[in-house]
Amino acid sequence: MTQMENEFLRIEYNYVINNGTVIDPRTEVRTIANVGIKKDKVAVITRAELKGKHVIDATGKIVCPGFVDPHSHADGQLFSAHVMANMGVTTIIIGSCGVGPYPTQKFLKELYQSGYPINCGALTPESWILREKAGIPSPYDEASEKQIAMISEWVEQDLLEGAMGVSLGLEYAPKTSWEEMVAIAKVAAKYDKPVPIHSRAGGWNSLAATREIIKLQETTGARVLISHHVYQCGQGMLAESLPIIEKAYRQGYKIAVDSGAYCDFACPIGSEVFCDGWQQIYDCTYHDILAGTGVYAGQRLTESTFHELKRDDPDASVTAFVGKPYEVALTLKQPYTMISTDGGFPNLAPGVGHPQSAGTYPKILAELVREQDVLSMMEFIKKATWMPAQFFGLENKGWIGEGADADILIFDPKTVKDNAAFPGLGDPMAAPDGIEYVFVNGAPVIADGKVMADARPGKMISSEARIWKL
Repeated sequence: MTQMENEFLRIEYNYVINNGTVIDPRTEVRTIANVGIKKDKVAVITRAELKGKHVIDATGKIVCPGFVDPHSHADGQLFSAHVMANMGVTTIIIGSCGVGPYPTQKFLKELYQSGYPINCGALTPESWILREKAGIPSPYDEASEKQIAMISEWVEQDLLEGAMGVSLGLEYAPKTSWEEMVAIAKVAAKYDKPVPIHSRAGGWNSLAATREIIKLQETTGARVLISHHVYQCGQGMLAESLPIIEKAYRQGYKIAVDSGAYCDFACPIGSEVFCDGWQQIYDCTYHDILAGTGVYAGQRLTESTFHELKRDDPDASVTAFVGKPYEVALTLKQPYTMISTDGGFPNLAPGVGHPQSAGTYPKILAELVREQDVLSMMEFIKKATWMPAQFFGLENKGWIGEGADADILIFDPKTVKDNAAFPGLGDPMAAPDGIEYVFVNGAPVIADGKVMADARPGKMISSEARIWKL
């Protein structure tokens, strides 16, 4: 035995993961190795024998960074965190689509005072929250110059306090002017913080909406993230929208896309998505809408039940079955696309909601990686970990190696699959198969496939605001 091997054996690690297939997306290394976890960090990855208080045999299993969800609506609910952790998510960014808690840092500090199972950072939510705070009466009203100035000031203050970026939900605030968008984006660009954007329109109006986002990047320099692109353009328009994005990407524009495993989107029935003419925009009927929550959960709607639900329960979540399934793979294959869930909204509960909250990552693993070979395992892991971590400046997350945060996932590539189904067909919150261990900051929140109900190892994530310079 060499001196170095003796040194490894003298150290007792908190957890040792033996003989797993370790995949690091940062270096694109895939190899058999042992992982030693000390406190909240990865202490060593080696083929030497390690001694640990707890030892896990990961033979035949993938050992990789925990998933980083760049687009989550799991705003602090404990059940939501457990649903996310069940499919391998260790870090979420909340506040997308212009909706979420505000001020962000006050919310996160209060959340982590009592503890939370996974890590969480937050975006400043502009389109719903700050427009309302500025006294704009309706999503169909334009902000005045004074109101834009007020909103910009609030955005800057929240970014200075640690928000990860600022989000726009343009489809939910149809009268957001170009001047308002530019003012907000310039504040984010000043500190090089990203601007995730739910584009102004889906369906047949989505191509112009995609071009608008690219124009915003070109005009302000802000790093933009096009949110859940399949939900916006996946009704047959992706063959046209992706070349628009690709051209901007090749020209060096700071632009990225997030998208998930499903082609049929969910939103509140009372939102502006269901504006006048929505059936023509999405080329669908009332029967294409499935109630995800509320009194009609699990039922396809009729004209009567649609208007009843919209009137009496406008926050009820519904799913519009308007997408083309093949466009999921088409989008995820692109080099600028990272994987997201859009999950967690509304507050999650068994039996209701959209399966994206519980099924996204295992569904992609089972279908697009294992069965269809659309993505390699390395490509999948990079899109689920390294890409979103880098986009949001999470330097110690999204990779696995000495010094990385011990956010680690162990799963069986042969058996992993989603079990979540749409309401009426099954439980949208059903846990997947094949996810065996999920560590957050060195502590298991999932062990032997079971939720550790009392585990609260998550940490709040803040982003330092520094003036950008080349």
